[in-house]
Amino acid sequence: VYTVRQPFPPENDVLLLGQVLSGMAPLDAPVTGGKNEPMLPVAWTRSYRYEEGKTGKVFTTTMGSSVDFLDAGFRRLIVNASYWALGREKKIPASGSRVDFTREYKPTPFGFNGFQKGKKPEDF
Repeated sequence: VYTVRQPFPPENDVLLLGQVLSGMAPLDAPVTGGKNEPMLPVAWTRSYRYEEGKTGKVFTTTMGSSVDFLDAGFRRLIVNASYWALGREKKIPASGSRVDFTREYKPTPFGFNGFQKGKKPEDF
């Protein structure tokens, strides 16, 4: 798992903070002790300007394992961040971006004994 160095640069706009849990399930209790003090950013944006005046912006997240994409909220975060990064945030529907799967999605968990011998990307 990733670490975000502190202090976090003030020019970054934190979108989400991550909480360390006692297990791997989303509803597991938070760990006790200091691991969540402070909670660290897991998604943020940053806008910048080059010396020659051009501007840019970037979205970053430490999330993104195959099983993270099972969560509709995470998929929506990625889709909406893509709209934002492309300067098309006004195109995000008021009702929210649709993030339904278009076909069956069966991710393998974190690569721990998840390698499937003889499989190629097109097999998934």
